[in-house]
Amino acid sequence: MPQYHKTTNQYEKLQFGKTYHILNKAIGSEKLFITNNDYFYFLRKMERFLLPWADFLSYCLIPNHFHLLVTVHEFDEIPDNLLLIKSNETEPEMLLLQAFSNFFNSYTKSYNKIHYRSGRLFLYPFKRILVNNDDYFIYLISYIHRNPIHHGITDNYISWKYSSYNTFLSDKPTNIDREYILSLFGSKEEFISFHEDNKTKQGLKEYIME
Repeated sequence: MPQYHKTTNQYEKLQFGKTYHILNKAIGSEKLFITNNDYFYFLRKMERFLLPWADFLSYCLIPNHFHLLVTVHEFDEIPDNLLLIKSNETEPEMLLLQAFSNFFNSYTKSYNKIHYRSGRLFLYPFKRILVNNDDYFIYLISYIHRNPIHHGITDNYISWKYSSYNTFLSDKPTNIDREYILSLFGSKEEFISFHEDNKTKQGLKEYIME
């Protein structure tokens, strides 16, 4: 049986060069996304604040939460202007957390202005689990894309517009690391069939976040 990462601290420290499953959700009965524009605006904010720090591997947005799979860049790959002074006294990993905080705060401010609300929107702190096993990694991509079915929002994950699934079937330019992910599955056809089969793996329950 495959061995999975056993440190399931959902608020563990972010590290450069590592891959993480990330989740954040709205507080209480609030929603993160009400209109189509909210979803697309969130993705633009995600690119602006997070893409300089990490490669995007897959994502799914549903009304009250989102899932994101990223690989954080190596420390030496981060532009100096983002790290301010690489030799300063601030732990570099804290700057990673600040990037996420800036992202959530920026989206909240814009969302509040558009929807005439005030106060917190996200449930803090965001959850993250280290991904360091290929079997878990591949399963997780399918799990993220099928999340709208899991929550009863749709019965067809392929038609859900707010996930990265169809990006992998397209040849259009994307910020998702499409070539790398498809190489893990072996081909586009195997990527599709894996999602259709909805395979489950023993020992993964403790790594799934909702």
